This record gives sequence, structure tokens and C-alpha cells, in this order.
Amino acid sequence: MRRLRLTPRRVAVVLAATVGIGAGVAYAATLTVGSWHLWAGSQTLTKGTCTLTGTTQTSDTYVTQATPGGTNGSATTMLVRSNSGSVDWSFVSFNLSSCSLPTTGGADTATLTLFITTAPASNRTLSLTPVLTTWSPTTLTWTAAQSLTYGSSATTSFTTGTTNNVSRSATLTVDVDALIKNPSASFGWRINDTTGSGNATTTFATSENVNAGRRPQLVINYEK
Repeated sequence: MRRLRLTPRRVAVVLAATVGIGAGVAYAATLTVGSWHLWAGSQTLTKGTCTLTGTTQTSDTYVTQATPGGTNGSATTMLVRSNSGSVDWSFVSFNLSSCSLPTTGGADTATLTLFITTAPASNRTLSLTPVLTTWSPTTLTWTAAQSLTYGSSATTSFTTGTTNNVSRSATLTVDVDALIKNPSASFGWRINDTTGSGNATTTFATSENVNAGRRPQLVINYEK
């Protein structure tokens, strides 16, 4: 085994390192942490699920460019179409106060499910954009819809497929989480076809549909 031969220089290096470590420990011992940085205790998060559907919890309608002054708030279906001169937009919103969530709560997930009663002939991409101003399904027209304020971009999109009588889901967690903290701004979403040209119509069931299982539904998994 090779033995380490101590020289005056090596002794000096060891002493300097020892002094440095001791000084560091002493300095660390003098550091204080403000009481506001410390928290002792436990917190239990309450988790739950709220499902919103039906006419008392949902508002929905559609507007059509072909009849700009018409209303469709009592229809059992709503349309989405992208075609020059005859565009259709659908609107849906939910009464979040029915969930009785405090503004300190938060959404873990929020999923919107829509039921397609009649699919388009070709697969379409539909977008959901937040509506930022109030509207009513009984009075909303195409003309009035042009004056509403919308989010700067769509929250999400989904594809329709070409099969009738199927459901499609979209994730709206970010929007719903913000609306829990500011429920007075809950004006729902506009659904429009962003595929491009082509006279293809997607027909959805509304909250007035006789089949309860086909009505728009928003499921919120939350904590508070």
C-alpha cells in the first residue's frame, strides 16, 4: 500500500479546508427562516364529481346565416355547418352554480359530451371557443351572435366522424377551472366547423331532446 507522505504544503491545504468547512457550518447555523415560509399541519382535500345536463342546467341553441333573424332555442337538435352563405353555429352553456363549488375549488378534469344524431357525409373538425358575453337561447340570432365577444382562440377541437348516433367528447378543464373562480363569466362555448369549405352539416341533440341520454353533458371532477 502506498502511504501518503505529509509535506508542509499538504498540511496547510488540509488545515485551510477544515477551517473553511467549519466556517460554512457556522454561517449556516446563523441563517434564519421567516415564519411565513414555514407551515405545520395537514390539509384534507375534498374531491367530488358534478354532472350537468338537462334543461335546468344547460342552455343551448344554434344560429344560421341563411335566416339571420331566426331563433332556435326550443329545437331538439342543433346544427353546425361551414358553407358559404349558410354557416351554422351551435352554442352551449352550463349552470356551474348547480355544483355548489366554492371559488377556492378547482377542476381536476372537465369533459363536455355531445351526441351526434346525424353525422356529416365527410369527417369534419369542430372547434369550441369560449363565449365571453351573455346570450339567451330564446333570443340569440345569427345577427346577434356576430356582436358577442369570443375568446381569442379555440379551447379545443374534435372530429365528427361519419357515423350517426354517436357521442363525441372534448376536454374543457382549463376553461371550467377559471369559471369556478369567476362563475359570473360562465357563458359557455360556440361550436363551429373549422374544416373549411364544403356543405357538410353536423346535427347534435340539445337539452330539449326527448332522449335524456343524448343531451349535452358536462362532467366536472373537482377538489375543494
